[in-house]
Amino acid sequence: MPELLVATPLRNSAVTRPYDFADGISIRELVPILWDTSIVKNYISEDERAKMADAKYWLCASRDYEYDFGDTGRELFTKARHAAWALQVICPSGATHVFLKFQKTDGGYDNIGTERPKELCRTLLGNLLSVEKQGLQEDFDAVYAGIRRAFTEKVVRLQNPVLLIEHGMQTGHVNLGALMFVMGLDMLFMACEAGAFMTRVGGFLGVESYVFPPVTSLNIRPNAVVGDVLNDLYEFRNIIAHGQEIPETPYRQKSDLMSTGGQRINYEDYHRAELLLESGLFMLTASLRRIFVEKLFDEVKDTGKWRSKMRLYEHRYKESGGPEANKQRGR
Repeated sequence: MPELLVATPLRNSAVTRPYDFADGISIRELVPILWDTSIVKNYISEDERAKMADAKYWLCASRDYEYDFGDTGRELFTKARHAAWALQVICPSGATHVFLKFQKTDGGYDNIGTERPKELCRTLLGNLLSVEKQGLQEDFDAVYAGIRRAFTEKVVRLQNPVLLIEHGMQTGHVNLGALMFVMGLDMLFMACEAGAFMTRVGGFLGVESYVFPPVTSLNIRPNAVVGDVLNDLYEFRNIIAHGQEIPETPYRQKSDLMSTGGQRINYEDYHRAELLLESGLFMLTASLRRIFVEKLFDEVKDTGKWRSKMRLYEHRYKESGGPEANKQRGR
């Protein structure tokens, strides 16, 4: 039978080899793509097409088919979008986020359809990280399955944070992106005020845990810890959500991102607001990843069970001493 697939190009720095996952999802080369007869060539610039043509690996959702009456392609677009979200939950490194429908022919891959959501913008750290180095092979199936289930079963507490990751990365605006990521954490942990937000998120992730993963390409790790950013993150959210002017101090002040070894990571000016944007994004993706990988889905789905978990996380936060303990340790 011929093959039908929907694929989105990956950055060449993202992966170095093919992967096969469950449910018809894979990362592979598509050679050759018949660009001269592609439907997308009428909708994109030559520069955009050149960038896609330069992509070595594509994230694909595929299946064999005898006849395509539209339903097959529609489902493949949905699965490819969910797979793309799963990649960002594992490593929020941005993406072109263009989805092309291909029919495999004897001559190559014939592009017969397209969806073009807005590009997912990269952050400073997202640009330095590789999804392959962040547990792609180990965790992709679990994260993808969790996202599929969240949207199939319409679990709003999980659906909305995933959508807010996409929208926050698409906006290209530091303050609004940060607002969306904190909103996602707010929804996920059923917090409605600063105290609940700090104790629940802090207790779940651990106030002394690092916000960001190691940057293996540079052999460094950003030194920000969860307890250092929780309060500022929620206060920043309140300022934006209530339409207030963002104060110069501390949000618009220059603030270098330092490694645990004392190296400056940012090569251009960096501000506290940008750190909060990235902190919100990485804390939200880390939270969703843990929920999917550690099989907490059913507890999150059940409000009563998840509320009971919140009490456990609040207790862990208090036992850790919260941010005050970090201050006493010199942080």
